[in-house]
Amino acid sequence: MRFKKKLLVVDNKNDYFMNKFEGCEHGNLSSQADIQIFKIYNELKFDNIDGGVWKQGWNVQISKNRWNSSNKLKIFVVPHSHNDPGWKKTFEQYYASHTRNIFNNMVTKLSEDSRRKFIWAEVSFLSLWWIDISQNVKRKFQELVDSGQVEIVSGGWVMPDEANSHYYSIIQQLTHGHQWLKKHLNYKPKHSWCIDPFGTSPTLPYILQHFGLESLVIQRTHYSIKKYLAKNKQLEFRWRQLWDSFGKYDFMTHMTPFYSYDIPHTCGPDPAVCCQFDFRRSSYSGMTCPWKKQPQMITERNIAFRAEILLDQYRKKAELYSTNVLLVPLGDDFRYDVSYEWDQQFNNYQKLFDYMNNNPSLYVEVNFGTLQDYFESLKNEKLKTMFPSLSGDFFTYADRDDHYWSGYYTSKPYYKQMDRELISYLRSAEILHAIAWKSAPQYSDWLISEKSNLVSSLRNAREGLSLFQHHDGITGTAKEYVVDDYGRKLEQGMKGAQHVMQQALNFILNADKSSYQPDLELVYFELKESRKTSDYGPEKIIKINEFQSIRKIVIFNSLTWNRKEILSLKIENYVNIELYDENNELVPYQINPFCELTESKKNCFLLYFKTNIEPLSIKMYFLKFSAGVSNTNNLASLTILNGPATLHKLQNVKNFLKEQQIMSDFSLQNNKISVTFRREGLMKAITLKDLDLTVSVHLNFIKDINCEKPLVKIIEGKLISSVIVYCDFVVHAVNVYNCSGFEEHSIEIQNLVDIKTENNFEIAMKISTGIKSKGIFYTDLNGFQIIKRQYYSKLPLQGNYYPMSSSTYIEDENVRLTLVSAQPLGASSLNEGELEVMQDRRLSQDDNLGLGEGVLDNRPILHIFRLSLEKRIPNCHKVPKTHTVGYLSMISYLAMNSVLYPLMLFIQTDEKTNQNKLYDSYYVPEIINSSNIDVHLVSMVTIPESVAVGFVLHKTDLDTCFFEEYENYSFNNGLVNVSSFFPSNVDDVLYQSSLSFVQIKNKHEKNKLYPMCAMEFAAFYVTNNSVNIPIPFL
Repeated sequence: MRFKKKLLVVDNKNDYFMNKFEGCEHGNLSSQADIQIFKIYNELKFDNIDGGVWKQGWNVQISKNRWNSSNKLKIFVVPHSHNDPGWKKTFEQYYASHTRNIFNNMVTKLSEDSRRKFIWAEVSFLSLWWIDISQNVKRKFQELVDSGQVEIVSGGWVMPDEANSHYYSIIQQLTHGHQWLKKHLNYKPKHSWCIDPFGTSPTLPYILQHFGLESLVIQRTHYSIKKYLAKNKQLEFRWRQLWDSFGKYDFMTHMTPFYSYDIPHTCGPDPAVCCQFDFRRSSYSGMTCPWKKQPQMITERNIAFRAEILLDQYRKKAELYSTNVLLVPLGDDFRYDVSYEWDQQFNNYQKLFDYMNNNPSLYVEVNFGTLQDYFESLKNEKLKTMFPSLSGDFFTYADRDDHYWSGYYTSKPYYKQMDRELISYLRSAEILHAIAWKSAPQYSDWLISEKSNLVSSLRNAREGLSLFQHHDGITGTAKEYVVDDYGRKLEQGMKGAQHVMQQALNFILNADKSSYQPDLELVYFELKESRKTSDYGPEKIIKINEFQSIRKIVIFNSLTWNRKEILSLKIENYVNIELYDENNELVPYQINPFCELTESKKNCFLLYFKTNIEPLSIKMYFLKFSAGVSNTNNLASLTILNGPATLHKLQNVKNFLKEQQIMSDFSLQNNKISVTFRREGLMKAITLKDLDLTVSVHLNFIKDINCEKPLVKIIEGKLISSVIVYCDFVVHAVNVYNCSGFEEHSIEIQNLVDIKTENNFEIAMKISTGIKSKGIFYTDLNGFQIIKRQYYSKLPLQGNYYPMSSSTYIEDENVRLTLVSAQPLGASSLNEGELEVMQDRRLSQDDNLGLGEGVLDNRPILHIFRLSLEKRIPNCHKVPKTHTVGYLSMISYLAMNSVLYPLMLFIQTDEKTNQNKLYDSYYVPEIINSSNIDVHLVSMVTIPESVAVGFVLHKTDLDTCFFEEYENYSFNNGLVNVSSFFPSNVDDVLYQSSLSFVQIKNKHEKNKLYPMCAMEFAAFYVTNNSVNIPIPFL
């Protein structure tokens, strides 16, 4: 067979993937770091040998003559308090019971002695406290920050999870925090503190660098990795991106070596000794050391001995690092919430420091410090370029033995999907809000008015999304009632974002903006929920009859490329209706007999239609009553297998029934693919029709799922054909679309999972193929990049599961099978040619990690996936097979963006609401080179106080080694016309910016091309005046 690949359309005739212009050499190479985690995993035995007092290490010996009078050990003891914005208590409850006291004591106790230092991470708590305190206390806190006694680290709203969080949300919570700090403290963080997320991702340091941060401290990594790096004195490294061959984005990272970030595990390798220097654990505090040796207050009589044994631990810890600068955290969860702890810790440690510093023979300088103090001293001793580079991630985390923390990739998936839904709503709301404001600036001040509930609605949505990124939020590792509280905040955010969208839409489409009078309480358009995870109530069914003869349907495309997709509406009656587009032309449609997967509602049908919508555009359709219109040709055909007789007799089923007997395999198809199913309705094979290639693709559910003779519904139509299978605990649907866009090349999978009746139960979807994957599979990190994985028999099953934030794939020399997901879940490949994705899990008992309850709040959850099978061009590889970076194909990338950012479909409310309104039927902004799918608009926000708009772009990289339909899509050549991404006025001024919009950089000429390499971010700030210092938009 001859293979011919369609040509790419590339701007300016430059090959984007070769990145020919200067500065983009890393474009199609892979990281060649000094340390590669993938290789370390291949080398390690993971045998967990008992190391003595340091159980996961070894008996550390101090090198003789390492320190002397001219080469002292410099120690920075960094007091901190880790405050979870929700875990056993809610965010507000923790603030009231602990965090408020910590802040109040901080101001009092640090002011008593200028040698005392403290670091703080969670801006969400700081914002609550700021509301409570007086101007005098604010002034004192500002002085502590300005003097360097208090350092605010990371600056995010929370300390985010790094497995489930999408990069959009990581940016959002950092922006929200940095904006708050700029507005209230005129402060910009320089260093990051990530000590509690359960595994760490290289996406975070890359984003941190774009926020202007310089370094990072991490804690929770696999104990075997810690030991390996400690043995080689490589716990400090330049964290390199998988795709960055030359270290352009290397980020200075410090990994702590021991089990935990609490005081017993931070001063040195022996927790029994270190615990004796946690002075909060005194006899009257109620806290003790489990090693039976309790702290002793420092006196003149014991100071020499106590200083010597503490210094011995410091020196042993220093032996694990390559410099003479040592970081020693001093804190734990919600510490320093009582005033006596401040006295106990600071007074006793200061006595020890004074003794050590005043004894020259000890060759040590030890003080309280911050991360700024530590990293500045480190920089003075050793250049950043002298540290080794490291590539890879630190999943899956294990803290001891075979305790791999992979269950949280899936736990409480209902709320994980709410997270993704709010991302979609908030992003669209912010873009529409900005477009509305810029579309007619002389009439749109009401959109950004302080009195406007639109601004506060966006703020609340940002805060709800940001708070949920906390590493006990989106992870599902908080108590049930705390997760419910997160859910309420997410739902409020969704409602607020919906309100902003429909208000902005009504203004944009209003034909007479000069006389527009906004009614901020009115609902003009209702959003058709794309996934329906929230409890808003039943989704409304559209009624069209002679009394209500027309309904306007409005669609918004939030992406910056043209989209051809199939959408659906719930309608009460399919007789005497017609659908028209903005040009008053008839639109073909299909009627399906069922509205829901779970039940057959009387008088409810699905109307499917195809849309073709331009970038950042709004398009209107009209559903009309037309008496006497026959639409028999629009009805899908229905075949029912193994169904009860009563189902065949339902009124809304009879007209669709197709009498046929299916005794064996059957198939559904479109112009590009054919999907074969076993008689029980589960997938068996996929055929690529153009290539005459069939691959075995068996889909099953595990564990103990009865799917032997289930009820099966087969629906066939001209736009979409479906198979719905009713198994125990899951209703499984496969949709095959007949559409000329990416949908024609992929298959939609829906799994409605409900396991709330079971105990200690897990359900996973397993896809088995003939692909010779050799134990290799790929998963994404935060929806931002792809990393290579390998199955290891030396690890337990739970250690072979990895986070799948958005996508996973397996491949061989001939084909690739990719699954993109609308929600984050855990994934693995336990056998050759297999993909396995956990759907839900339910645990009756606690996991003994402090929560005190199991996972028993399961709710029915609808998972949405896109599955694509693609043929590889012979001998074509994006990167060498030995490299650990992966890239999505164009089809998979389009599918991923479609499920994460679905087209927003609005239905006009009661016609009486808008009967006197004159609407435009479409809105299309002036977008240049809009077919460039590799430049993505991450976000666009209004900044009311600065009369400005800020927006963030990301340039992705794709694998072009597959036989794809490149219809109407092109790739940017690395020079981006940024002016094409926002509605511009003549007097607008454009500046480069940090991702948080708090640092305004160089002015950028509007029509000048901006260079962007693959995987890079760029942020811009647009204002209609010459002010180049932003005012935060909180």
